[in-house]
Parts: sequence; structure tokens; C-alpha cells
Amino acid sequence: MLTFEKILSKAGRRSGAVIPLVCLLMPILVILAAFSINFAHMELVRTQAQIASDASVRAAGRTFALTGDINAAKAIARNLAKRNSMNRRPIAMPDSAFTLGASTRAFTAERFKFKPLSQLPSGTKPNSLKIDVNDNSQQHLFPNLGGQRTFSFNRTAISTQIEVDIALVLDRSGSMAYAADETFNAYAFPRASPPGWNFGQPAPPRSRWLDLVTASNSFLSYLEQSFVDENVALATYGTTATTDRGMTKNYQSVRQGIAVYTKSFPPGATNIGDGINNGATLLSSGRSFASKVILVMTDGRRTAGPDPVPIATSLGKQGVIIFTVTFSNEADKTLMANVAAAGNGKHFHAATGGNLQAVFEDIARSIPTIITQ
Repeated sequence: MLTFEKILSKAGRRSGAVIPLVCLLMPILVILAAFSINFAHMELVRTQAQIASDASVRAAGRTFALTGDINAAKAIARNLAKRNSMNRRPIAMPDSAFTLGASTRAFTAERFKFKPLSQLPSGTKPNSLKIDVNDNSQQHLFPNLGGQRTFSFNRTAISTQIEVDIALVLDRSGSMAYAADETFNAYAFPRASPPGWNFGQPAPPRSRWLDLVTASNSFLSYLEQSFVDENVALATYGTTATTDRGMTKNYQSVRQGIAVYTKSFPPGATNIGDGINNGATLLSSGRSFASKVILVMTDGRRTAGPDPVPIATSLGKQGVIIFTVTFSNEADKTLMANVAAAGNGKHFHAATGGNLQAVFEDIARSIPTIITQ
């Protein structure tokens, strides 16, 4: 008969057999736990290094693209590396960590291929900066089997100032003859217009159009400082849109296209949709490997032509980036914000001529610099 005492006796024998097994397995469990913690720690440090490398190379690449000063680019990268420490240690970036080169692709869907300048023909203009982060002395949290206390890693990041085709789509509707701080009046000429002024004569002083001319000049000047050749085309719109300059590297030609309306400013409604369509047509004649950007500016509300949001949606699906700028408090900010969102871009608003110039300069600075590795 199985008594309570016999049951306790058997249970005691079983527990006595388990204790040696636990003692045998405990070191293995400790080793596995230490290995797992070390592995997670290594991945964390490597991720921190990649994040720091990406941030550093993006800032350095942009600095070099705008200034051409590799020492300034290195200083920016090292400053960011100090702020993004890994494993509580700053990332070392000696001169050997930096490599200038050129990244190219045949089509927009193709990955960029980087080559250092030393492997390229003499006179090649650099458009990429590579940073290699190496460290052979990172500490494990626990010694590995064999007593190994450190691990190493290598991380690479490449920033490329990508080649861009840009379509400037500018509003030349009748309201652009008025100052930014006055309200358009179809029954009165601009306050600053000379006596006897009428449409077809030079744009009046203090007009929104002249503010736009200044902003466009600043935009083009920033592109001229870039070490990459951005191509620019010009379309303008009033009641209908016109193609004023095809894709060109000759920015002075674009300025001349704008100056046509400065000398003889026309009347007209606001056909934003046709303006964007013309910009898209100009982009289609550009380079197959270049990224596509439309910068569309308006000072008012759509009073003619198709709804621009579906047009922007279609272009966004094709990979076109659309920046929108509204100028003066009469502009339809909601509509243009929707256009920018549909075109994977960003909307900006400017209330004054000085604001408008700053906005155009901001957009020029943000023309894509991407991490290509």
C-alpha cells in the first residue's frame, strides 16, 4: 500500500537527483546569458556607430557641397561624432576616415556606385563624401570564452549630393503687381504704380513680382555655389501657363526669362494646375538619372484651370518632389500645403519680400543631399 510516508520518500530522492543536474547546467546557463548580453551589447554599439556615421556624413556632405571646403566638412563631422558617443566613448574620425569621390547611376531606380577620386579621371568633380568608422577596442560587458574582452567593427556611410532637375513654376497673375502688404483690387491699380501705369508696362516698385525676382536670384545663386550641376527650367502662369526656359545649366538664361515679365508685366488669373503641368513637361525632357523637383510659387487662390492636387498626386507617385511657396496673406495656404503633401515635398509661407527670399534660400539648401550607403 502506498503510504504518505513513502510518497515523501520518493519525492526526496527525486529532488536529490535534480540538484546535481542544476549545478551542472548552471555554468552553461550563465555562459549563454553572458553571450546573449554581449551580443545584444555589440549590436547596440554598432547601431550607435551607424547612426553617428550617418548624421556626421550627411552634415559633412552638405557642408562640402555648399563650400567646397573639406576641412570644414571634417570639422562638422567630428563635432557631430562627439555628440553621438557609443558605449560612452566618442567616435574617432581621423583624416584617413574621410574619402572624397563621385557617385553615379544610370537611372533614378538604380543604386549609386561610389568611386574615390584616386580611381577617377583627373579633373572629376567630387559629389560624394565617404566616412569609415573603425574601432578595435570596444569592451564586452562580460569576458567571452577564451577570455576575449574586446570586439571590433567597421561602419561606412556615404553622402551624395544627387543631381537634380528643377522646374521653377512662378506666378505672374495680375495680383503679383501689388505689394505684399496690400490687397489685390481688380478695380484699382497698385498703390506704388507710377501715374498712368497699366499692365504691359514694367512691374511697379514694391510689387510682389519684384520680391519674387530677388528671391529667385538668391535661389539661383545658391545653386551656382553647389559643386553639383543642377539643371533648371522655368515655367510661369497667369490665366494660362507658358514654358519660358527649357532645362539648362545656364542660370543667367533663367534670370533673363524672369526679366521678360519685369520689363512688361501682364495681367491674368491664377492657373496653378496648368503651371504645375508645364513644370512636369519640362522635367520629362531632363536627365533620366536626375531626381526631379518642382518649386511652385503663388500669391493667391486658384481662379482658373484644373485642381492642382490630383496633378501633384500623380507626379508624387512618379517620384517628383514638389515644394510649394505661398506669398502674401491672400494666398491659399491650405491648398498649397495639400499640393506639397501630395508631391512628397514641403510647404512654405512668406508674408513679406524678406521672408520670401529666406524661403527660397532654405529650399535651395535642402535640395536633396542623401545617404547613398
